[in-house]
Amino acid sequence: MLFATLCLFSKSHYFKAYLLVLQSLYLVHFTFMAYFGVHVRTSDIYLFFTHIAETFETLGTLYEVGLYPLFVVGVTSFVAMSMGYKKSNISPILLSLFLVFSFWFQEKLHDASLLLIKESVKTIFLQKGQGAIQKSDGGQKTALYQRDNNIILVLGESMRSREHLKERYELFENYNYKTILSGATNTDVAVPLLLNGALSPKTLDLQNNLFLLAKQNGYKTTFFTTQSQKSLQYIAPYLSTEHIDTFKVAGSRDDKELLAHLKTLSLDEKSFIVLQMQGEHSPYIYYENANRSDSIEKRYHLSMLYSDAILRQLMAYVSSHSTKPYLFIFVSDHGEMLGEEGKTGHNRFEKEIYSVPLVIHSNLETHIEKILSHYDIYELVYHYLGYTKEFQPSEKKTVRVYGTMMSEEDGYRDIDLQR
Repeated sequence: MLFATLCLFSKSHYFKAYLLVLQSLYLVHFTFMAYFGVHVRTSDIYLFFTHIAETFETLGTLYEVGLYPLFVVGVTSFVAMSMGYKKSNISPILLSLFLVFSFWFQEKLHDASLLLIKESVKTIFLQKGQGAIQKSDGGQKTALYQRDNNIILVLGESMRSREHLKERYELFENYNYKTILSGATNTDVAVPLLLNGALSPKTLDLQNNLFLLAKQNGYKTTFFTTQSQKSLQYIAPYLSTEHIDTFKVAGSRDDKELLAHLKTLSLDEKSFIVLQMQGEHSPYIYYENANRSDSIEKRYHLSMLYSDAILRQLMAYVSSHSTKPYLFIFVSDHGEMLGEEGKTGHNRFEKEIYSVPLVIHSNLETHIEKILSHYDIYELVYHYLGYTKEFQPSEKKTVRVYGTMMSEEDGYRDIDLQR
């Protein structure tokens, strides 16, 4: 492929410009591979452009990741630009045919720049990540019981489960803990599935939305997030915001504001409260006195310590101020890779990503032994909102974990369970 392209462009006045473009593509792909440990995919390119601010924020702390690709590409570019080239006499038609041949067999050739071009072209045909937002014709669900309790659901961000952490944290050791499976490998899919009790993005029905159901049964509803407005825009269409009494995007990225906001709410009247954390969002610097020059592992550990302290304060406040029976649930949207097999980040079907921590603190029956997935958490909240007589976890022997797109274009994995 390189031989054909070099020969084909050797007659062009823009030959050296072409070489620089080619080398730039190598730099982008090699940097991606150095961080994530895998080749780029169409969905990765889509996520890059839809989450571009977060991408560059992460890259700004990864000096060690980009240095080697930059060195290799820089040296190669310098040598290539310094060499003398003779114009090729090979037929342009023959060279073009060879290029087409190379492109066709790209999956076997694994050329980094050509793969990046090929995957970029595929993004044109994506459905832009949108899933069908449905409202069933069956009408509103009717509550069976008038509950009188407080339900607080805290959504973590990129927090790993206990068995995938080197250090111990008080939250996991001294509270009611369990590792369960997420519904997806990305916040944009996992949170909508969880809050709407959907087993797949294409079956998501807003008539099942927890805020809607809570409001129908007389609950005060609240959604508060410390994440940015840009981050929230991908899950906002699935929140059913018209049924949320208090909706606030702090955008501060400091999770201590979760407790400050919780203190402004009355726990004397039955409430359904969802708090979304900034948590362990890359580049893992959202804690006091963060140092961007620290290693990824150290920054992640310090962000975990900060989240641990915040969550314990939230639980202590709820248990001491709720005048009603309460159910406090913490669960992460997905996990994170921190260098295993050379891979970092999420958006991949790896056990470190789809395994997530669950902590329940309650003076009600928690049923934690029966909870195996995000979907079961939905069913538990659904039960305590008054819509079922008994908690009804999924009976399936597998949990289907989706990828990063609500359109399901990047697939799913079925994870076997032993209930």
